[in-house]
Amino acid sequence: MDKDILYQQEKSVFIMLVLAILWCAPNLLLAFMSGSLVLTSDIPDNFRIILTNILSWRVLRSIRLGRLHGYDYGTDKLQVFAGMVCSIVYIMTLFLIAGFALIRMVKPATMNQSFTCIGAVFQFVLFLVMGWFWLKNKKLAHKQHSPVMETQWRLNRGDALSALLCFASLMLWLILKEWPWAVYIDPFFALLFVCFAIVSFTPKLVAEVNELLDRTLHNELQLKIDRRLVEHFHDYDDFHGVRSRRAGERIFIEVALSFAPERQVREVSRTVASLRDGIQSDVPGSEARIVFVPCAEAKLPTE
Repeated sequence: MDKDILYQQEKSVFIMLVLAILWCAPNLLLAFMSGSLVLTSDIPDNFRIILTNILSWRVLRSIRLGRLHGYDYGTDKLQVFAGMVCSIVYIMTLFLIAGFALIRMVKPATMNQSFTCIGAVFQFVLFLVMGWFWLKNKKLAHKQHSPVMETQWRLNRGDALSALLCFASLMLWLILKEWPWAVYIDPFFALLFVCFAIVSFTPKLVAEVNELLDRTLHNELQLKIDRRLVEHFHDYDDFHGVRSRRAGERIFIEVALSFAPERQVREVSRTVASLRDGIQSDVPGSEARIVFVPCAEAKLPTE
């Protein structure tokens, strides 16, 4: 792995974490003083960003420092479990905001113009910042494959679009606030934001539950492994099966093979390296191992 790229990935996520923490106080103040449900809906999203970036930064730092070795299922399972809890709390909070929005639709309330205007400016700045991290982290993810960074830039994209939606709703209210029906703009956009967030996070929550259930590889990935085995059909003497396991964002693959005793070590090593590299190339984010099983039918040399 390129240590420099790993450091850039870790640094990008850490900067994002610091900015999210600094945004907490202004976010709470503007939501409270403006009386806007759209800005209030940004509060749980901000805490979700903080927790997600803490987990991502911890994983990237562990990888860069070489703390993740071998089949470390426990660490990855913990990351997935924490992410799942975060997603559940986030979705529950969104339902609570949706309830307040429905109440506002029945009993409209006025918003503070000055703080709403400041909130709109902050949301536009947030859109620019998230958009920059979206492009930066996407580029870093493509330089060196990282499931963490792949998730990160997609979250940044969602956050940028959410900030743009908040900015548009606040500006629309500021422009049309003189109209009697303008009081419904804020709760309507709050409901729209809640629906967008829930639809976006439900597949993520389902994926996290599936990972905790420890599902094995899909048939598509299994076929890729089979093709590599066929390519090296004459390079080994017996095949004893494939074992696979998902642990968080990583995929661990074990291929059990037998080699005849008369084969040279150099030849076996070349086969193992080629097969391992091929599988890891076909299955991004995987760690492949070739397990040696004694060749039962081979005749061992006698003294």
